[in-house]
Amino acid sequence: MLQFIRSKTHPKNIFFINAKSLQDKIDLGALLSHYSRVDKDAETLYKKEFLTTKHRGNKFYAKVFGHYGDDSISELVPHGFAVCLEGIPVLWSTYLLHYRTLSAIEKSTRYVKASSYYKPLKFKTNSEYNDKCKKQLDKHNIEYQKVLQNLSEKYDTNDIQKPAILRKIKTRALDESRHLLPLSIVTSLGIMANLRSWLNILTKEKIRNTPSIYVEDLIDPLIDLFKEKFPTIFSIDKLTYLQKSEDIIFASKLEHESLYDVESLTMPKVNEIEDFEIVYTHDTTVKYDYIPYVQQIDRINKIKPIREYEMIDYTITIPKLDIATFRDIQRHRYFTIIINKWDSRYDEDCECDLLSSPMSTAIDITIKGNLRQWTHAIELRTQEQGHFSYRKIFQRCGELIADRSSIDKEILFPYADWRDDSELGLGRLKAESKKKEDKG
Repeated sequence: MLQFIRSKTHPKNIFFINAKSLQDKIDLGALLSHYSRVDKDAETLYKKEFLTTKHRGNKFYAKVFGHYGDDSISELVPHGFAVCLEGIPVLWSTYLLHYRTLSAIEKSTRYVKASSYYKPLKFKTNSEYNDKCKKQLDKHNIEYQKVLQNLSEKYDTNDIQKPAILRKIKTRALDESRHLLPLSIVTSLGIMANLRSWLNILTKEKIRNTPSIYVEDLIDPLIDLFKEKFPTIFSIDKLTYLQKSEDIIFASKLEHESLYDVESLTMPKVNEIEDFEIVYTHDTTVKYDYIPYVQQIDRINKIKPIREYEMIDYTITIPKLDIATFRDIQRHRYFTIIINKWDSRYDEDCECDLLSSPMSTAIDITIKGNLRQWTHAIELRTQEQGHFSYRKIFQRCGELIADRSSIDKEILFPYADWRDDSELGLGRLKAESKKKEDKG
């Protein structure tokens, strides 16, 4: 059986799940993957579906990983334990998911309808915060019902009764209305990482964001939980040393940001760019040496290109990107992504404003990656089952890279889907129908 390990003195929504046997590890990976699509906490879901069904995890992986080819869920089979964070704001999950060394899965806004927002104790008497969050949630609900009605009118009554179509109409309605959700809307995360990663991540987050509600309500309780369960690794001496080191680095970074002559940069500032733009290409000699070679290498769908593609880098700026779409792009943690930049989290009023802002809040980002990474992301995220916003993002990035490389986009990215969203209908409907046929 999986072990759900909580602290006796700290929040019950922050806990470990330990897996000892090989079968337990398979069950834990399947639990976390399924957990992202249902409105249940992890322990309730485990007791209801896994303890009552023999080999539930094996069956899940045989279908989703083996049959449907969703290889990302293989990351969720752990070395030992997972960390679960339940009922935290999507804004805070976005901060944590920026780290490359985490393998994580989050409650999906397209399968689980959001219904509540985070209420920090410090904001309990803050009527402005609560009013703003409720107003955003009401806007979302109104828009969701409106989109749901419009989509339903495109199908006759008999079609609407079909589970696959009804499910996809609801999914599409949630996709189209998610930008109105407040950043305080609650989510749940299941995270895999080794202890070295947790040491560095928690140290960085504490130094960079103190003081803040985020540190007080999430980072400090997490540090205390790790100290309680792994006292020899999360020792006072080690934490003090890492915090001192990070404090020096971060203070130096802030100082140089204020003093650096931005006019001397070879790249234009992001906020001066009005559309997607490739701002910098590393080592053009290498780039043009390798382009004729890599474009002639045959491969098959869903398989990454050969390593020679890594010799060619592209840096693309995306101004005025909504945070909802950024969260989808952020899943590709092998990219180097710079956010230019978050609103201040050091002032409680600013933190309150940001949490109560909608997911349509815009940020500017710069993404650097090699052609191998770009190819994988572009071919994966332009598929019809993807959210329409990030489909457009990666289609535009693919067009830019192909144009800069002087290669037709269909040749450079042979497995990308370049169709306009209006041609695709309900996106995942084909996949849902296939699942139904398979079950039959």
